[in-house]
Amino acid sequence: MGSLTCRAQGPAASSTKDGVLTGVVVDPSGATVAAATVHVEGHGIERNITTDSTGRFNLSLPAGFYEVIIVSAGFDPYVGTAKIIGQGSVTNLPASLVIATQTEQVDVAADNSSSTSGADNKSATVLKADDIKSLSTDDGTFQQEVLALAGGGDPQQPPQVYVDGFSGGQFPPKNSIREIRINQNPFSAEYSELGFGRIEIFTKPGSNKFHGELNTYGNDDVFNARNPYSGTGPQPPYHSVHFYGNVSGPIGKNTSFFTDGSYNDQLNNSIVNATTLDANLQPVAITETVTNPQTTGYFSAKLDRQWSTNNTFTGHYQFNRASLTNSGIGQLVLPSEGYNSSTTTQTLQLSNTQVIGTKMTNEMHFQYIRTRLQQNPTDTSPTIVVQGAFNGGGSPTQQLHDNQDAYEFQEYFSLEHKTHFFRMGGRYRLYREANLATANYNGQYIFPNITAYQITEAGLQNGASDQTIRATCQQTTTSTSPICGGATQLTITGGQTNASVSTGDLSLYAEDEWKPRKDFTVDLGFRFETQSAIPDHVDPAPRIGLAWAVGQTDKRQPFVVLRTGTGLFYDRFKATNLLTTIRENGVAQLSYTLNNPSSDLYPLTKPSLSSLISSPPTIYQVDPNLRSEYTITSGFTAERALGKKGNISANYLYNRGDRQWLTRNINAPLPGTYIYGDPTSGVRPLGTQQNVYQFASTGITKSNVFFINGHYQATKRINLFAAYVIPAKKSDASGATSFASNQYDPSVDFGRTATSRHRLFSFASLDLPLGISSYTFFSWQGGVPFNITTGTDLNGDTQFNDRPAFATDLTRPSVVRTRFGNFDTSPLPTQTIIPINYGNSPSFVYWELGLSKHVKFGPRPAPEPLAPGTPAPKTPAPKPDPRYDLTFNFEADNVLNHVNPGVPVGVLGSPFFGQSISLNNPFQGNTTASTAANRLISFGTSFTF
Repeated sequence: MGSLTCRAQGPAASSTKDGVLTGVVVDPSGATVAAATVHVEGHGIERNITTDSTGRFNLSLPAGFYEVIIVSAGFDPYVGTAKIIGQGSVTNLPASLVIATQTEQVDVAADNSSSTSGADNKSATVLKADDIKSLSTDDGTFQQEVLALAGGGDPQQPPQVYVDGFSGGQFPPKNSIREIRINQNPFSAEYSELGFGRIEIFTKPGSNKFHGELNTYGNDDVFNARNPYSGTGPQPPYHSVHFYGNVSGPIGKNTSFFTDGSYNDQLNNSIVNATTLDANLQPVAITETVTNPQTTGYFSAKLDRQWSTNNTFTGHYQFNRASLTNSGIGQLVLPSEGYNSSTTTQTLQLSNTQVIGTKMTNEMHFQYIRTRLQQNPTDTSPTIVVQGAFNGGGSPTQQLHDNQDAYEFQEYFSLEHKTHFFRMGGRYRLYREANLATANYNGQYIFPNITAYQITEAGLQNGASDQTIRATCQQTTTSTSPICGGATQLTITGGQTNASVSTGDLSLYAEDEWKPRKDFTVDLGFRFETQSAIPDHVDPAPRIGLAWAVGQTDKRQPFVVLRTGTGLFYDRFKATNLLTTIRENGVAQLSYTLNNPSSDLYPLTKPSLSSLISSPPTIYQVDPNLRSEYTITSGFTAERALGKKGNISANYLYNRGDRQWLTRNINAPLPGTYIYGDPTSGVRPLGTQQNVYQFASTGITKSNVFFINGHYQATKRINLFAAYVIPAKKSDASGATSFASNQYDPSVDFGRTATSRHRLFSFASLDLPLGISSYTFFSWQGGVPFNITTGTDLNGDTQFNDRPAFATDLTRPSVVRTRFGNFDTSPLPTQTIIPINYGNSPSFVYWELGLSKHVKFGPRPAPEPLAPGTPAPKTPAPKPDPRYDLTFNFEADNVLNHVNPGVPVGVLGSPFFGQSISLNNPFQGNTTASTAANRLISFGTSFTF
């Protein structure tokens, strides 16, 4: 068995631009050395790969100089150097071994050897080309699977996606991706986010020979299983068809290109399950399926140019366009609230990598993302919200023409010096958003339940006055308290429709990966961040990581690698939130909130702004003491190689988040002073009736996360991966735009978040004879907690997120009996409010299965020429594969047709309380026709050359 060792003298593996080192290991006769171990080791990088049956290896490496040592039993070591320029470059290293003059035993790392480098944590998932093929052929499902592997499931902290080293980008098509790295180098100061939850995507570069691919896939309703929540009546037809193609090749000696494009035509169905009133004004449950057409188009062109042996340039342009009809419909939202939208996104990326001497590398990157959104409603009448029953009337978002421009500049430098590997650099991002928005210009009426809405409609039909309607009450089976007519709130906005905002953030970092011993690494880093347009401008973020390879020697792999680290990680305040404070400042745009509005205006007319001028408008502002929210994370990892075939790691993280963002009404009535039903009651601290919504940073978050993951390649034909995550998270803030239920004590909302407590993911691939291959993806997730609310505003803060209390007196008329317990919807001061997210939704099970058949044909390319001076092999080399490959694909999403109910309705008094009215299908979130089917069957074919 042979081995090849490369000691790196360049940047760490986390560099955003990699080249390729390739070569063939042969003996003196020219015969190839198969199954050789290729090991890359150095400051900041350790990589392993095994040569194939032809003795060939291909290894992605960052730009830099490398010392190459090839060792094989019976041969003298081969020593050479190789220089990698950067992304798009290919360095060929033919290696001919010489018979040893004396016996020498040399042990080298196995293919799954352990490393103490920060970028080589085994808790990371690195998906190469073959691994990526093991995931769904549908781009939408593929994206959801990758997000899941990164720990997706927390809506407050979704995984961060980097594309070719840039933030803020979109997932490229699956077939244009070269490699995906997930959860790598968790405590590195190079990144603003914790590595656990970070996704780094690297797209394919140009090639030195012409290659191309054409594929298409799709599905039709005749092959699929019906959504069980779509009712029993006839369903509009639905289908999808997707086309993709790419071509790459050289342009002269030092330039290559890669270009690709796709088009997706989706005829989807949105499903409405709601309760409205029939012609006789009686509540009736409705199920309606509405056609929801969607089309998307994508084009990309990438150019790689090697200016010199030390300088590489990459330019990349992407164009995306998505058009949607009847968006915003489904579950409780009626078709009248639909809107049509069109979004165009263009991205330009420029990168330059320079190798300076043998130990330094400099990288410069620039990105510009231009997004233009056009959205128009299908109905401009006032919005009607009946809590837990339906949302109707016109869309609350109305018209939106939004322009977003995002600029990103990066400069990174790395230097190797003895046992130290230094990285430093900076990033500046500038965001500008300008739009025309008429959200809520049509007005919005809110009713606490379907009974109040029914009384109001009946009274208006009979010509009753507002006083009469509000005095008319009914007893219901869902509550022992009588329910009276009339809307509980009206909100309406007017004034200036245009607004714009700009904000930028700057980050600087320096990091030293110090290896005092071969089995021990210390990673010390410091990051400084600042953002404009908010009060907080100084955000220091120290980071530290330690790794120890227990029992490692020059001839023996460690028994286990132990890692620990801690760091401080900041989030950036979104430009969209700043734009809200500029628009709704009480001058440019006027927004009014009226409690118990007169029924005389409802529903044919809305009040003019001039009639409301006596009421102070609702305003948004940034808390003068707002700070950037941050999380302090500490972690411990134990990882072990499973021989040459795999690895396993166990990980524990403790996270404490402080200064977490939320919104408060700082002029809400003081606790205990507001009388429900009397909008004029309550003592307000500012002395006026004005609602002042303030973005604040007063929340906290605590979480403990344990996860174990492993990868095992049983044979060359069988590849397995699995991960199990147990997150336990509590918080009193659900994001900058979420309101506290108690404006003066947000801590009453401290409790479990709406994330699953158990998540299992696994995928596998299997190569069968006759050109047949199979892949599968499986997920099981525990139920997601959901909030139980009264559907009313009990404290006068204008928010309908108040929770009931545990009932202590079942004879009270405000008591509601449910399968979750007995709740009092009009809590007494002595009663205990139920915890946030008190309910539990059903668990989730998903299994995807895919099969493909390859048919290879056409002429075989000529074998690679041997290096000069290499003798001819004694045995013939294996024949290369034919030039053309025709593949037929079959894929079944949710192959068992298992019904996964969605999160139940949590509004007490709703006809659907505690019931699921939709499917839970996160892995079909972007999949064509996913809302119309429970099981999807897709077919496809591809042709490569």
